[in-house]
Amino acid sequence: MSKSVDSLRQRVAAGESTDRDFIELEGAIDSGFHISRELIAVGEPARLDRSVVDVNELVAQLEGVLARVLGPNVRLALRLEAADSLVQAEAVQLEWVFFNLASNSRDAMPNGGNFLVHTASVDRPVGTPARMQRFVRVTVTDTGHGLFADARTRALNPFFSTKEGAPGLGLTSVAMIVRHFQGWLHIESDQSGTSIHIHFPALGPITR
Repeated sequence: MSKSVDSLRQRVAAGESTDRDFIELEGAIDSGFHISRELIAVGEPARLDRSVVDVNELVAQLEGVLARVLGPNVRLALRLEAADSLVQAEAVQLEWVFFNLASNSRDAMPNGGNFLVHTASVDRPVGTPARMQRFVRVTVTDTGHGLFADARTRALNPFFSTKEGAPGLGLTSVAMIVRHFQGWLHIESDQSGTSIHIHFPALGPITR
C-alpha cells in the first residue's frame, strides 16, 4: 500500500493524470477494511458467508490492484482459462488469498520477475466409489528464489516465515480459507520459482 501511495504522490508532483490511481487505491483500501473484518472469522467456519463467486471475473477485477502490490519490477500476467469458474465461496476472503500470494511473490523477487495467475477446469476422482468431480484450479506462479526443502514442508505452519523478524499467518491463512471452502492447495518450488496450486469445487459436479 505504501508503494502505491508513493507512486501516486510522484504522479501528482509530475502533473500526470491520477484518476485511475485514486479509483484503484480507494478500492484497495475498502478491500483492506473488509479483509481485516473477515479474517477475524477465519477460525470460525460457521460464521463465513458463502455466495457464488466467478473466479475468472474476480481475478480480472483485481488485476490493477495486484499490479500495484507486485510493484513496477514484476510483470503480471493472467490466463483465465477455467471453463467452469463458478465456486461457492466469499469474494473478500478470496481477495485476501490473492493479495497474500502476490505479496509473498513480490518479496521473493527483489530484483523483479514474472507473476502469473492461471485458472483452469480440471476433473478429479472423489469419494468411494470414486466419481469424477470438476474443480476450479488456480495456479499462482512466480520466478522468485523459491523455497528450500525445509521451508516447503513448514510453509503452512502458523507464524512460519522466510523473512527474518517478520512472522505472520502468511500461507497459513491462505490454506485455512481454502479449506473452509472445501478446497485444498499444494506447493511446488525450486530455485527457478514457486507455483501454488489451489483447487475449489466447481458448482455443478459432473459424474460419469
